[in-house]
Amino acid sequence: MKRWLFALPLLALLAFGGLGMVQLFDGRKPTFELANRDAPIMVFEAMDGGSAINFAALPDGQPIVVNLWASWCAPCVVEHPLLMELAERHPGRIHGLVYEDTPENARTFLTARGNPFTRLALDPTGQGGLEFGLTGVPETFVIAPGGIITHHHRGVLTEDDIDALSDMLDAAG
Repeated sequence: MKRWLFALPLLALLAFGGLGMVQLFDGRKPTFELANRDAPIMVFEAMDGGSAINFAALPDGQPIVVNLWASWCAPCVVEHPLLMELAERHPGRIHGLVYEDTPENARTFLTARGNPFTRLALDPTGQGGLEFGLTGVPETFVIAPGGIITHHHRGVLTEDDIDALSDMLDAAG
């Protein structure tokens, strides 16, 4: 009887580990989380030196996509061609937030790979990412008129995600 009691913690650990693996590899998870929260009211410095950027106050009344990325982020390199494709489909609607990176590194990245972003904001301290609800780059947000984040995608975008984003932007105008 006593030997069985020593195995109980190991069995519990294996059960929790198995549950975690099931959750991690569950393909039924939605790609985009529905969100209904305000975009950060923060004002970000523009990378191009133009006017400051406030994602909560959209100027033209159309939804935008905001991608949080960094030049040091390997998954950001993977998804970049898909962002270029999305920018071709929806000119002027794709924006970027350079997370905990330098303008010089971001420019080098974009010069080598192309620039899908209409405007680029800088977040050198990472505070803006935290205000968005970022858990790690890359992450993508859809912001509707009125400064409401309607959708949130964690991780690398896929071709299906780009199609879904395009559909969201088409449906909204």
